[in-house]
Amino acid sequence: MRFILMPFALIAVVLFAMGLHITGTTLYHKAAWYQTVATVTDVDPYTETKKNGLTIDGINVAVTYVVDDAPMTWSGKGKIIGLYAASIGDKVELYYDPADPSNLDTAAMKGWLVALLIIVGTGGFTAFYVWFFWLRGWHARPRRP
Repeated sequence: MRFILMPFALIAVVLFAMGLHITGTTLYHKAAWYQTVATVTDVDPYTETKKNGLTIDGINVAVTYVVDDAPMTWSGKGKIIGLYAASIGDKVELYYDPADPSNLDTAAMKGWLVALLIIVGTGGFTAFYVWFFWLRGWHARPRRP
């Protein structure tokens, strides 16, 4: 039985690691990157069609912000910097990499409750799986003299 559930345990470990990576990256950006307020100067909605026929809606945005008294601009797909909805003139709090101020992130933990539930659920399942099918059996086995 322990080997039947092994693929689910491995998937749970991968999901757990991904959740920790995303959460850790967000917390690192909030701690080590500098915060600035950017103004949205252009918004252009787009629809992207994948090879499998799936369509994805998004926005191309342009933002202006100030780094060390120097005006900066950034433009590209909004999802790259964590913007999924915006209007011209919106003020957005962004974090930028001090080594490369053109590297932006909202560092907003959107959906953090769902991510937390995934981390807790996958971590709990993996811990229970390891304990129930692998560790528990070691203590229950009779020892030979």
